[in-house]
Amino acid sequence: MVLRRIVLSLLLAGAAHSGAHAQGDNLGSVIDAGLAELARRQQPNGSYENDVHATAQAILALAQSPRKYTESDGPFMRKAVAWLASQVGPDGKPAGLDGGAAVGAAMWMRAALATTHSEVGKAATGKLATWLASPAGKIPEGKPADHLWTATVTAGKDAGEAANATASMLAALATVRSVNPGDFDRLLEALPTVLTDVAARFPDLKLAAKDAAPDAWAKVATASLLATLHAPAGFEEASPRNLANATRALTICADHLPKSGDGESPKAPPLAGTPRKVEGDLKAAYKEAATAGIAYLEAQQKNGRFGFMGHEDAGITALALSAAIRTGRRLEKPLPPWAEQGLDWLVSLQKKNGAIHSGGLAVYTTSAAVMALADGGRAKDAAAIAKAATFLKVAQLDEAEGYDKESDWGYGGIGYDGNELRADLSNTQFGMEALHAGGVPADDEAMQRAIVFLQRCQNNPEFNPKPFEREDGQVVKSGTDGGSGYAPGESKAGLVPNGDGTFTSRSYGSMTYALLKCYLFAGLKIDDPRVKSALQWIGAHWTVELNPGFDPKSAPNAEYQGLFYYWFTMAKALDASGLNELTGADGVKHAWRDELLKKLLVTSMNEGFWSNGKSGRWMEEFPVLASSYALIAMDHCLGAKKAGQ
Repeated sequence: MVLRRIVLSLLLAGAAHSGAHAQGDNLGSVIDAGLAELARRQQPNGSYENDVHATAQAILALAQSPRKYTESDGPFMRKAVAWLASQVGPDGKPAGLDGGAAVGAAMWMRAALATTHSEVGKAATGKLATWLASPAGKIPEGKPADHLWTATVTAGKDAGEAANATASMLAALATVRSVNPGDFDRLLEALPTVLTDVAARFPDLKLAAKDAAPDAWAKVATASLLATLHAPAGFEEASPRNLANATRALTICADHLPKSGDGESPKAPPLAGTPRKVEGDLKAAYKEAATAGIAYLEAQQKNGRFGFMGHEDAGITALALSAAIRTGRRLEKPLPPWAEQGLDWLVSLQKKNGAIHSGGLAVYTTSAAVMALADGGRAKDAAAIAKAATFLKVAQLDEAEGYDKESDWGYGGIGYDGNELRADLSNTQFGMEALHAGGVPADDEAMQRAIVFLQRCQNNPEFNPKPFEREDGQVVKSGTDGGSGYAPGESKAGLVPNGDGTFTSRSYGSMTYALLKCYLFAGLKIDDPRVKSALQWIGAHWTVELNPGFDPKSAPNAEYQGLFYYWFTMAKALDASGLNELTGADGVKHAWRDELLKKLLVTSMNEGFWSNGKSGRWMEEFPVLASSYALIAMDHCLGAKKAGQ
């Protein structure tokens, strides 16, 4: 099996291999994909392989991942916790097991159920803890190595899978440390004995004789794991237990590797430019800036494809093509041959399930591709758009995947890759706009389901009354300002303490405009109380100078994070609203189209590009991305001009 080969590297001799390695936060997409595959293997009864060890390991892999999934995220956790709790006997001993096997299983089950937020999970955890503290559940003082072997390789059941044993040992040490530090110390002392035992059982497994520095083994393990896990068969051939152990091992590696900040991009090479001077007629200034913008994009493409840092990227290509097509149409220019090539390339990337991407970020890239194809207005792309819309509908978290409208926070939302286990408003707004652009009507079931998720993102207690208990134990309840964070109980602008031990997600500009746009695409009218509430926040925080809602004290230039994304989303949402004026907190009327257009013009360079020089978060210092956002936003400021007009 492919997974067998990859986890062999976790404790290999020769941990000093040199070469490139992924940093901790670059493991996220691989871990996400592995966990999504793991969730797909769940049995109808909620278990994994109908086995307490596999189910406990799956729960731990999900709960201890960078996203720290909880029961409220969906059935892959909620039903698994319920099934595992049902396997705890009245006295706290795992049902149907005895001796060392029962002790090992109880350790895994207690560690897994300790992540629970439900009463049934907490009750089962208490029973297991009581039994483990009894004479029957004690680790034999003279045999800690035997116990570790039992807990990790489950009494020889998987003795033929050296890779699983190796990854499982690494994961087990972290588990034991978190639930019983005393046991951990004894087990750590026994580790050399255990490694010797493993080496004797599996002669082909060359284990390191002594512990390497954490960052050294983590770098080697990460490089090897990533290299093989990117092969599709790496997940398809793996058992649920192997998937759980491999993703947990990657998470442990990630914890020992340096991390860059959330959303930070690799540094773009500095690009000198001359700021544009804007005087007089804005439409004349727009024509100059737009002409220069198209010329800049044309110079950056190769066969209609765009990218960054020397790598072509389907998502950035789609955004750049939308910008070029819309701007060219505004200037009454024909579609250039390179744009045709780019659209053809996007169509060529379409998968059997309808997704359009060149690897990763399937929802974002498919959504951007649909918008580009719709902007292109070519009749031959209608079938590709329809297939992509089907993919986006399938990617929505709903009853088809076992999600419950009342219990699961993500119900109705969409995540990153179409197999994502947690939804967010950014992906959801891209997906809903793509469906809208692809001709899906507002009364479609997918659009209507999304309203449930949108309400849970909004700080409006009338429609979002239920508090959220996060994975870190913090309880987040809705605020009253009408704005929105990034996801239920989460905001990229942080949390605000309420003074009673609870918190509220900070509303911020780009996500509040995303919320407004999605409500409108789902058919809500301007006088709907949810729409009015969002517009109330927008009016109270009206500005084109920064992305409002971020605490300036939280980080340098925090209020400029995602500024171009903010302008891009603002223009689309307000254009969709049909409003031409907004009333600010001071009672002053703002002609948003002119104010935003002027701001975009004065931030452009005569050389035809834009770049966020104040914050590199979310890749906005890369000129192709920022320029695409800006050109599309300006087109909406002037009133959308669609294909064929």
